[in-house]
Amino acid sequence: MSQLPPKSNKNTKILMVISYPDSRLKKEMETLKKNGYDIEVIMWERGWPFPNDQNINIKSLKINARIGLNIKSLLFYPIWWLFLTTWLFRTRWDVVHAVNFDTYLFALLVAKIKKRPIVYDIFDFYGDMMPGLLRNIIVRLDRYLLPFSDVLILADDSRVEQIGGNIHKNIYTINNSPTEDLFDMNYPNNDDNSFKVFIGGKIIEERCLDLIISTVSEMKDVDLIIRGHCGEPVFKQQLMQLGQTYENVDLYLDGVPYDEIIKGTMDANLTIALYDPKIPNNKYASPNKLFEAMASKIPIIVNENTSMATMVKKEDCGMVIPYGNEKALKEAILSLKENKKLQKSLGYNGRKAYENKYNWTIMEERLLNIYDQVLS
Repeated sequence: MSQLPPKSNKNTKILMVISYPDSRLKKEMETLKKNGYDIEVIMWERGWPFPNDQNINIKSLKINARIGLNIKSLLFYPIWWLFLTTWLFRTRWDVVHAVNFDTYLFALLVAKIKKRPIVYDIFDFYGDMMPGLLRNIIVRLDRYLLPFSDVLILADDSRVEQIGGNIHKNIYTINNSPTEDLFDMNYPNNDDNSFKVFIGGKIIEERCLDLIISTVSEMKDVDLIIRGHCGEPVFKQQLMQLGQTYENVDLYLDGVPYDEIIKGTMDANLTIALYDPKIPNNKYASPNKLFEAMASKIPIIVNENTSMATMVKKEDCGMVIPYGNEKALKEAILSLKENKKLQKSLGYNGRKAYENKYNWTIMEERLLNIYDQVLS
């Protein structure tokens, strides 16, 4: 289906709701905005500020709490749900776009009362983030309710398995790929004598940053740069102490603009994304780090037993190692450092895959087609 001209959408208002700032939502709302839709956002703005370059109206709950499921955040959820439900009723909208189960449950209720369509966009399958009995309850409730949405959007094809198979009649995949305009293909990747490893984005303990620092610290002519936001105070302090110990490790963990993440990736020789596969959401994760590496034409090291590993093998754009294996990590970094031909070959493969399969322009067209369907 072709892209609608802006004037045909100007009276259609889409209300997007999410419980934390996220670059994926930013791309989606900007795509819809530039194609003529009237966009409004209800958000729990915590962890870091949400950039709003398009002057979109955002109703924001500003209670700072760690992103993720922890005791302090859980105590604030009733306030968030009250805030969310109040504005869902008070705001005029034609379609509600709900991100994750912690907004979907209430958005679905209001959508049915107002007799308006609802798009359910699963960034993370919340049930698989819960412990024990609570996990079973949330998973069953989510799987029962998700078919009541008009459209279900997933971040990766592998998540069909995670949600329990094709249990919705309208499932679409929109990969978490960055926009092309962020990347300058004339920008040279690092050609210094040193070999640069860059890691950017969300910094949490289960992603092996301490292991990566320990591994790189022992390697000659290898520099590690980490830029992102760490909301775990104890782990953050641990990483900062490691960073101060080693001269070839450079850390900044208080959050940086997204374009700095892209610049850091393009200036590197390698990036690394290690996700504990024992956590179900990690097994099915499709993080933007993978697509940033592809678009930047650099290889990536990921761990096995994840959907990332499947994609890296399929596109031949990086290396796959066992999770938490320091020896395998060191060998992978050294093999890329010492083999420039392999490094460039894997980077080239990733770039071609990004251009032909994962470019955000392709995802934009899918998103617009989804709204064509919903509104028809």
